[in-house]
Amino acid sequence: MGANELLLHLRESGFSINTKNSRLQIAPAEKLTDELKQTIRESKTDILCALHREDELKRLVRLVSNHHGFTQADYNEALEIALGDQVAALTCFAALARDAGLI
Repeated sequence: MGANELLLHLRESGFSINTKNSRLQIAPAEKLTDELKQTIRESKTDILCALHREDELKRLVRLVSNHHGFTQADYNEALEIALGDQVAALTCFAALARDAGLI
């Protein structure tokens, strides 16, 4: 299971995932099984990268949507689509932000 799939599985299972000082914070921690804890340990670096990528994508989508006057619903829709293909979306939104002089 890749990092994106693992994050999706955790979120769908009711867990919240955050980072603080390069540490993963998963809640409620007491509901993590030993097997899931081991999977998370083995994938920690990939999970941190995936979370960083998500944060950067959210930032870029917000910059571009604010610049173009998107409504909150428009932003939510753009972000949902972007999260479906993060690598392509990062390239696209970074180019849009750069072209608009936002970054």
